[in-house]
Amino acid sequence: MATLRSDAEVRRDVIDALTCDVRVEASRIAVDVVLQVVYMRGVVSSYFEKRIAGDLVRRIKGVRDVNNELRVVPNQPRSDAAITAEMRAALARDVWVDERRVDVRVSDGIVYLSGTVDAYTGKTYADADAWSVHGVVDVVDHIEVTPPMIRTDAEIANAVRADIDHNIRVDPQKISVAVTGGVVYLSGLVQTLEQKWLAEEVSWWTAGVRDVVSQLQVEPPPAIARGGTS
Repeated sequence: MATLRSDAEVRRDVIDALTCDVRVEASRIAVDVVLQVVYMRGVVSSYFEKRIAGDLVRRIKGVRDVNNELRVVPNQPRSDAAITAEMRAALARDVWVDERRVDVRVSDGIVYLSGTVDAYTGKTYADADAWSVHGVVDVVDHIEVTPPMIRTDAEIANAVRADIDHNIRVDPQKISVAVTGGVVYLSGLVQTLEQKWLAEEVSWWTAGVRDVVSQLQVEPPPAIARGGTS
């Protein structure tokens, strides 16, 4: 069952978590909580700080979802050319990424990634390389996963379902798994935000998967479902 906590309690913990982390300038972040969904607005100095703030909030008990609307305004803006050069150097150093297969374009501080990788690992680390570069204000990742292992949609669906049932303590009847052209579609209800992430991660790491489209939703606690406030 999802943790029964009021919006005020969740908001207090969110503010405490942001304030206590030296990587985040919490005074520039406004926090609202509605039905245990957290909304963050304000300005941060780096894309890294934006991601850290989002990750901190997602780990707080009672949070059903996070809308990270923070804007990135670097303290020292950099040219697109400088960001591009550092981004390409970061990809070249990364053992998980074949930089020859990843294209980088930067416009107004926004990094656009495209190309192909064999596994989700490469996509994840290319994205992480981008948001760690100073001066980046956003990352748009269009990298496609093209697995070397070819499996039928039925084989992928069975493997995803088996992994979800094995790794996530959730009613399997509440999660629907469909696969078309190697793309996994998840829908249904889970009890916590953590379960949602795990189901998505399990799907991504299944051999043969090209993409994951998740429409999973976190069930509201009974009090919220009835229209209560506690």
